[in-house]
Amino acid sequence: MSTNIRAPRRLAAATFVALALALSSCSPPPASQAAAAPASNVATDPTAVLRYIYPNAPGTMDPHVVNTAFANVPLFLVFDRLVHVDTAGKAIPGLAESWEYSSDGLKLTLHLRKNVKFQDGDPFNAAAVKANIEHGQTVPASFVKGDLSSIASVTVVDANTVELNLSAPDVGLVLKLSDRAGAMISPKSMASANLNVHPVGAGMYEMNGDYQVGVKFAVKKFDGYWDPSAQKLAGVQMSFMADTTAILNSIKSGGADAGVVREPEIDGAKAAGLQVVEGYDLGFGNILMNPELVPALKDERVRMAVNLAIDRKEIVDGVLFGYGKVTNQPFPEGYFAHSGSAANYAYDPEKAKTLLAEAGFKDGFAMTIDNVPGPGTRINEAMAAQLAKVGIRVTVRQTEAAAASAQYGAKKADALSVRWTGRPDPTSTLSLIFMPGGSNNPSNMASENAIALFNKQKAEADPAKREALLQELSKELVDHPPASNIVLFQSVTATAGTKKVVGLEGYVTGKLEFRGVGMTK
Repeated sequence: MSTNIRAPRRLAAATFVALALALSSCSPPPASQAAAAPASNVATDPTAVLRYIYPNAPGTMDPHVVNTAFANVPLFLVFDRLVHVDTAGKAIPGLAESWEYSSDGLKLTLHLRKNVKFQDGDPFNAAAVKANIEHGQTVPASFVKGDLSSIASVTVVDANTVELNLSAPDVGLVLKLSDRAGAMISPKSMASANLNVHPVGAGMYEMNGDYQVGVKFAVKKFDGYWDPSAQKLAGVQMSFMADTTAILNSIKSGGADAGVVREPEIDGAKAAGLQVVEGYDLGFGNILMNPELVPALKDERVRMAVNLAIDRKEIVDGVLFGYGKVTNQPFPEGYFAHSGSAANYAYDPEKAKTLLAEAGFKDGFAMTIDNVPGPGTRINEAMAAQLAKVGIRVTVRQTEAAAASAQYGAKKADALSVRWTGRPDPTSTLSLIFMPGGSNNPSNMASENAIALFNKQKAEADPAKREALLQELSKELVDHPPASNIVLFQSVTATAGTKKVVGLEGYVTGKLEFRGVGMTK
């Protein structure tokens, strides 16, 4: 597959394309990886069906509606995207072979692959792209409309050329189209009542039966896929299990071939002789907060106190077995949006008490944190004990994942403990968590300076200038803690598997893609 981007017609267009590509490759350095041998170098069994266990079950198979980016892992087996990313997060051709921005940055032209079909036999073409963009913008409960908000209209130039007309320059759009916003659904399937459980895409594998929601689904090789070299399996059987210790035990006992494990299981997987592909990514552990239900959090001094009362190092070393990095920023060190001059919240419970008293909360306050059962429970229990030392009384409430997200978004939960999974472009993370209107910021609170910096970076075509604006914004979010979020640590993504599984690779996005994954006989 070619990774060459068509030469842009004008200088400014070159700047926009360079930004979309170059910035995305400035990813944090990965941790040492015990990676499997690439499938291309190993003879694989074309009849093999991979049994894979994943902890995050999608509530729907509609990629434009599903409310978590963790769902990308199962969904992208079925759905191909306009743009792909390599393991370092760099934009590379997908269903779009090439692209370019206009000189003013207000038009993004995509040149599509020819002779591509959806799994129902319908052609993939510019009309299908237009239908998908409009579906993502308008379908009720869309979770991608924010990523597509800069697109004012879509013009079908010819069968293989489509123009995205923008209301304002959006240099992050190319990478957004590598996410669910760029996932292409068959237009016929889009209107089907079965889309939630039996979708039709243009991806490597097609559904083999319906999705048993929250439990399992199966896919088989799609014989018409445009890149057969990526397909090394006859199919995949994916089941869902929130408890990653149980996932590890299933792999060890032969009940599965591979699956996701969390930090506490990594050493055990290695000790059992399994291969483990691990690496730091753009994800982070965090607490989403709702100041409208916990009025104390509206005071910046209180939010600073909460940050100072959390011993992040104790959580990383004691709960995560050292697999993680202490941070209070949404973007990791080494990434282009990370600020090297932002304040560092060293654990300081005495200063936290002083700030609480200054804000009028000498005796602290109470709040409830919703916790999805699983590995996060240990983190939240440790954090609750730390906050109790400064008078902040935290109740950890066990809540099923879909219900927890829904309650928080509807302003029915004080706070929600989650693992945020990385997004291909920083604009998506910033808009969803930190900006007014973001799905993870129901209070719509943000400083005027943060909003101004966000809007400036989104339209800035010069890579160096945008990088500076993003770093300044990261510093603003640390020095003046937002009401919506507390970042705790940088995540590690780990996949454990038997030695028969080949081609596993770690992605800086934190989400495994199955391109080239196979099994030996």
